[in-house]
Amino acid sequence: MHYYSLSEIIVLFFTYSIVGWLWETFYCSIKDHHYAYRGFLFGPYCPVYGFAVTTILITAEPVKHNLLLLFIVGFIVASIFEYFASLLLEKLFHMKLWDYSKLKGNIQGRVAPEISLFWGIGVVFLVKYIQPFIQRIINWEEARTHGWLAVIIVLVMGTDTALTMISVHQFHTSTKQWDQRINQHLEELHQRIHVAGPAESKLLKHRLANWRAEVTDSDELRKFKQQLSWNQRRLIKSFPRMKLTDTKRFNEVKKNLVKKD
Repeated sequence: MHYYSLSEIIVLFFTYSIVGWLWETFYCSIKDHHYAYRGFLFGPYCPVYGFAVTTILITAEPVKHNLLLLFIVGFIVASIFEYFASLLLEKLFHMKLWDYSKLKGNIQGRVAPEISLFWGIGVVFLVKYIQPFIQRIINWEEARTHGWLAVIIVLVMGTDTALTMISVHQFHTSTKQWDQRINQHLEELHQRIHVAGPAESKLLKHRLANWRAEVTDSDELRKFKQQLSWNQRRLIKSFPRMKLTDTKRFNEVKKNLVKKD
């Protein structure tokens, strides 16, 4: 049985975070018919994959020669990580980057059996064919860097996480302001309809029914679009189904923020 050192675990986490990012970017770019720079952080890595795979490798070590148990461990552990990653994003950042609500047997839209099934099969393939090759590379790296690569990884990803949290917080603050502005605009239209004459009332009702187009064509939204950082634009474009849980109205116009002028 192989016992992983702390530096090995960190390098494994980083390696599979990159592998996960490559897979997600490749798959989603094909599915969405445009390049999708996936991942929540700035860098080319998806920590949820790194955490899940590393935990699976450690917990599955005693059963790695039993395909059925290996599949079960992968199915369960990956599902737990995906569930809590979704919950964490929603509670801390008010964001939902994926939603499995339309899939059968899903739990709160966070996990679904067919996605977990993919995880289980993927883990069997990974442990049997990919991890032996990855482990040889890590053994070679560990013998030469003596753990310093792990220190660099912690510093880089720690900095990335802090910068991403600042960026997302700024984005969330701006979107809440925009949501309030849209709600105020709609409320003003409702109030004006109540006191308007027949002709003006008809015009106002038309504006109310087409408020999305009006907001989309506004100078304020164009200015807001120009102020978005690269990472904020990337999140909107790469996660077209992303929802901000406390800005309902803004969710309805956010797709226009990444359309070409």
